[in-house]
Amino acid sequence: MGARVSRAAAVILLAIVAGPGLLRGGSGNPPTRDDFESERRRVAALESEMALASTRKPYLVLDLESKTLRYRLMGMTMREVPLPGLRAKGLVPASPGTQSTPPSLAGIFTVSEKDNDPRLNPLTPEQVEAGADDENVANVLPPEPPKSYRIKFKQPVVMRVTGHESGAGVRGGWAVLRALWDGLRGGGGKDGARLEFSVRLEAGTSAEVYRSLIPDLRWLVLPPRGFSLPQAGQEPPPKPKTARAAPKPLPKPIEPPGVPFQIPSPVEENGVQMKPSEPPQEEGTAPDAPPPGGPPESTPADPLPEDPGGGGEPD
Repeated sequence: MGARVSRAAAVILLAIVAGPGLLRGGSGNPPTRDDFESERRRVAALESEMALASTRKPYLVLDLESKTLRYRLMGMTMREVPLPGLRAKGLVPASPGTQSTPPSLAGIFTVSEKDNDPRLNPLTPEQVEAGADDENVANVLPPEPPKSYRIKFKQPVVMRVTGHESGAGVRGGWAVLRALWDGLRGGGGKDGARLEFSVRLEAGTSAEVYRSLIPDLRWLVLPPRGFSLPQAGQEPPPKPKTARAAPKPLPKPIEPPGVPFQIPSPVEENGVQMKPSEPPQEEGTAPDAPPPGGPPESTPADPLPEDPGGGGEPD
């Protein structure tokens, strides 16, 4: 009890001493609006990540500030992909007079499909009967990932990925420019997306990202400082499942006194059951003495009743 009181007193003393320093922002200056905005962004990201981590499913974090794509599971980063050429279209500049809402500071979006996904064209029953699903068929393996592809979300959000070979020369540069031109030309009209991303990756990394994308995969998009996300149908953070209540312990059954069973007597080879032997006496102890007063006296038998006729013999 004394240890708890001393620990609580130490915490209160630390809060009193460090409180003014925390309010001054640690640099001797009062906190500014930018400091509060940074904290709001951090809290919004933590709330969304906590909800996604509680689902125990993998999710991706697209950080537009650091230009990285992080694969995370239960709050742990499994892989981080740098995106140096990441571009975003549709972000809303944060005006100083308006207060951003949490969905605009950290948005959750769900993958719908990707280009040339084999899941979009499953085998027909006729193809299966013809043996198209045989493991020895040449085209049973999934096709090679495309060098340039789009990722469509269930919300009006699109991401375009362009892969390039290192040292591809003029042909590779022309392919990249054509992909960028197609993205800029058909960005907002054909897809009707309110938020678009375009990134250029190395061919191997682009193929790995393509293979890792599955339907219903959630993305957490974090806008850069000074911008916020548009209202593009962001999903609310998924609610964590409530923990099951611990079952009440069952009452312990009352055990009967003594041994609950009786050890049977041993049986001889001929099948005759042996009499239980008397327990051996300990050394130095005398045998049981007879009771005091000697053996009990036998009681005499009752006499026969006399004949009422005098005991004479009949004539």
